[in-house]
Amino acid sequence: MSRPDLLDPNVFASTYTGGFRYPYVRGRALGGTTAINALVQMWGHRDDWNSWSATHGLTGWNWRSVSAEIERLGLPSHVPVASEIGPVTSAVLAAARELGASECRHQAETLDGAGAVALSLVGGRRADAFGLFVTPRVLEDSGRMIVHAGAAVAEIVIEADRATGVVVGADAFTVDGVVLAAGTVWSPILLRRSGISRAGIGRNLKDHPAISLWLGLRDGFAFTASNLEVAGLVVASSTDDADINLLPVDPNQLVVAVTKVSSVGHVTEVDGTAEVVLGTLETHDDATRMLAALRLAADVCASREFTNVVETVSIDAKGTPLSTLLAHDDETIISYVRRLPGAYSHAVGTCRMGLDSDAEAVVDATGAVFGVDGLWVADASVFPDIPRAATQVPVMAVAGRIAHGIAERLR
Repeated sequence: MSRPDLLDPNVFASTYTGGFRYPYVRGRALGGTTAINALVQMWGHRDDWNSWSATHGLTGWNWRSVSAEIERLGLPSHVPVASEIGPVTSAVLAAARELGASECRHQAETLDGAGAVALSLVGGRRADAFGLFVTPRVLEDSGRMIVHAGAAVAEIVIEADRATGVVVGADAFTVDGVVLAAGTVWSPILLRRSGISRAGIGRNLKDHPAISLWLGLRDGFAFTASNLEVAGLVVASSTDDADINLLPVDPNQLVVAVTKVSSVGHVTEVDGTAEVVLGTLETHDDATRMLAALRLAADVCASREFTNVVETVSIDAKGTPLSTLLAHDDETIISYVRRLPGAYSHAVGTCRMGLDSDAEAVVDATGAVFGVDGLWVADASVFPDIPRAATQVPVMAVAGRIAHGIAERLR
């Protein structure tokens, strides 16, 4: 579970305009959201990355280049063995295989199947972005790199269409260039604060719609510190390859999610607070996938392997059975799910890459902000579309590729 002291208290979301407003999970610590996430390492489907080039005109962004970048990152990865996997995850995987799912080790490209999923762990400890990429550089370049912890950037100083500094609290720093990595929520807000008015800023947000099922375990089954419940994943197809997930995230929760998404939302700032509207399940395709995901979950939960471990499956803390929801018509089911807070928090796309001729694009294929010299964005906000994966590894790959491009340019 996420530590409350590491969460950003100034980010709220609603699934649709005017909907219920709730805290949206974002990390506020060294390492960002990698300091609090579920550790899942997935790369996405190759079609996700190839579409960046084919659909959005981003030459050089494809499965071959991005997978090579991930390999170059050299991320530590731990695939749990059977003795580490908790009883709920074991039951979910066994049930999925009984229903016909292939056995799959989820460690690289996202493919259909049920099996253990790679986690960002080293010796049982979290491997976050700060520890992997920044700490070694600070130790190596002592005196050249300074980290200002606990200080928020207020805006970027723009003079004559060039980024010349940053304002941090009451202090201003003059710089030769700025690489913005404040994430899908805050990067567009900082661009707006800094006077940049590209039309697509804050728009084109995509997230993986998800619903949490609440599980009541039978007597004799309990969580122990040695169990890894976020250790197994079921990936299945409804209308496309690998477009729905079943992910146990703790002994009492099973997340049901859609990973190929066409609905879009946006983010704005209101009195210093980030307000995210997700646009959850607004398209027919997304709704169809969610219905398929829920029905797959119901089949898994009805299996002998699962019911041997789990006694009840509910859609809320009140104990309303999943079967009660699925007894309704499709429109009622989707209306219910749309009102729920999402469980994945994988937002991308609010400063998306594209061609200068595309009014919705904010940065070019190198991450450079259109119309401002010396300013780049290198985080999930630049994604032109969302991959079928937990976004940790894709974000690191995109940021790494942009960073290498900036370094080459400045040599």
